Amino acid sequence: VQQLADEKTCMQFSIRRPKLPSSETHPEENAHKRLDVAAWLRHLNEAGQVEEEYKLQKAIFFGGIDIAIRGEVWPFLLRYYSYESTSEEREALRIQKRKEYLEIQEKRLAMTPDEHKDFWRNVQFTVDKDVVRTDRSNQFFRGEGNPNVETMRRILLNYAVFNPAIGYSQGMSDLVAPILAEVLDESDTFWCFVGLMQNTIFFSSPRDEDMEKQLMYLRELLRLMHPRFYQHLLSLGEDGLQMLFCHRWILLCFKREFPDAEALRMWEACWAHYQVRSSPGTAAGPAAWQGLSKGCW
Repeated sequence: VQQLADEKTCMQFSIRRPKLPSSETHPEENAHKRLDVAAWLRHLNEAGQVEEEYKLQKAIFFGGIDIAIRGEVWPFLLRYYSYESTSEEREALRIQKRKEYLEIQEKRLAMTPDEHKDFWRNVQFTVDKDVVRTDRSNQFFRGEGNPNVETMRRILLNYAVFNPAIGYSQGMSDLVAPILAEVLDESDTFWCFVGLMQNTIFFSSPRDEDMEKQLMYLRELLRLMHPRFYQHLLSLGEDGLQMLFCHRWILLCFKREFPDAEALRMWEACWAHYQVRSSPGTAAGPAAWQGLSKGCW
């Protein structure tokens, strides 16, 4: 009897993966294969432009992207490259943006002693602590003296100079690390991260109003799509609707709640902005969360 009781206790903490009935999934669920090299090339014309952007977004939303081409496709999803750009235009952009990135870094390195003191206290101290404990189980960042960790550090420090209004807050290293591991190039990763911070439905910021905006979307989705759970939270009073349990979900885009492969698959689906309209720099709104709520992953 004691053994059965122990097993029941353990089961309460296990992760359940229920199979949703077809009535609760999108009609096109499982109808699209993962975007591989061949499929990706079919979306490009001879000049390297993406044709029928909507079809590409749909393919990524439902099927995801093969690991082998993430580094090539992610810059499009993160608004570094436009879908209309040619291969030549993208290469010219890379050269221009690499120059801009170096100028940002030179600005950081040219700080006066007083400026550097403030920067160290407000930004660098926290960045230095965070990067050495971010994704260290990933082979790309594993081991002492790994140069990729230093590259991630430079990107975050330079971003704080580029966008002092945001600066750096804990969690940003968790967002930039996977991009660097897939895109590989330091400058390209930086500009992809800039796009992520400007256009993603999630927003890494210590400001209470930004978090409250995201929680507002989530509360409304729960009210519409999971009314029983919403009523349960409502019955708990003010504490229930504060939804403290999901703050990390929003700040880190579910990265620490799922295995890496599943978390990045979810990121891609959100970045595809399939059937979502949003203005740059704003949250994409509740429609983008429907995939999460409907179990599209």
